[in-house]
Amino acid sequence: MHAPASRVTITTALRRVVVGYRVVGAMWLCLLGAVAVSQGASPAPVFVTMGLALGWTALTVTVARRPQVLRSWAFVAADLVVSAGTILVPSVGATSMTAFFGGYPFSTVALAAAVRGMSGALVSAAALATATVARIALQPGPPRPQEVVESVVFYVVGAAILAWANGVLVRNEEQRLAAEAALAEERTQRVRSQERAETAAHLHDSVLQTLALIQRRSGDPGEVNALARRQERELREWLAGPPTAGGAAADGLTDALAAVGEEVEARHRVTVDLVTVGEAPVDDDVAALVAATREAVTNAATHAGVGSVSVFAEATAGGIAVFVRDRGAGFDPGQVPADRRGISESIVGRMARHGGSARISAAPGMGTEVELLLPRPAPTVPSSGP
Repeated sequence: MHAPASRVTITTALRRVVVGYRVVGAMWLCLLGAVAVSQGASPAPVFVTMGLALGWTALTVTVARRPQVLRSWAFVAADLVVSAGTILVPSVGATSMTAFFGGYPFSTVALAAAVRGMSGALVSAAALATATVARIALQPGPPRPQEVVESVVFYVVGAAILAWANGVLVRNEEQRLAAEAALAEERTQRVRSQERAETAAHLHDSVLQTLALIQRRSGDPGEVNALARRQERELREWLAGPPTAGGAAADGLTDALAAVGEEVEARHRVTVDLVTVGEAPVDDDVAALVAATREAVTNAATHAGVGSVSVFAEATAGGIAVFVRDRGAGFDPGQVPADRRGISESIVGRMARHGGSARISAAPGMGTEVELLLPRPAPTVPSSGP
């Protein structure tokens, strides 16, 4: 799993931190070297050490953007040689205690921990601890076991802590990226599922309903041709752009519901009695509400066996409510086959996908009432400053 190219991964960030520490360590070494020369240290080994540290630091900065080079054991080994040199070179031929490498050698441990993990960090720590013990042995004077122990513990413990911390950060980053990828995949699947549901609902509302009408009116060729032409036109419009309720765009809820009523009256030869209170602009959610209303009215016109269907819509600040009623044959909602999507997808599912709800009240011989509710968030009023 790869992070996007625009994102800085934790491994890249760790490399940058280590390289930055290397630069600071080199400057630290040069400052201490200048102080050592001013206090009487031999200039030649000091300048050699400073040149070695500065040159290798410049090379490290140059190859920092090539992680495959930094990760190679060859580079880690060369890095160890340079850091060991900054520890040992000032002690060669010295007649007094000369140590000015500062924190530069530990940057090798940090780099090895970042690019090679625990194994690289411990190998580097062991090599630098050995170099430090050798430097102490080369210095004149009595043995200093305490300094030997301190140096070994410092490098080994520091390497273990750095490698462990780097491992924790990298594992956490990998887990986070995996979780983000899973979440993105889940969102993609959810969007695809919603798109499939919307497509199925639209096809049911338009194509399947028209085919059912054509089947019932097969004895009227003119009517069949008109239905087919209208459906072809609506399907082309839907494929060319976002679907709209009733096949045409509307400025407000009242116009959209009126268009639904006119279409159902023309197709099914029933009367749609529409009453609206209040107004609301037609956005995606309201368009879904209108489409669900269209399906409810179409179902009533098709199955109720009555000559009129009543539609009442009310838009308030808190939301929109639509009631579709008929006094026809009614039905038992529990007996609707699972493969019939007119109610489950085109009405209930569509409202749920847009944050609304649908309730069907029906019984055989008692008519049907469909209640559609679409909550609307209250408008936020910006607070005025004092």
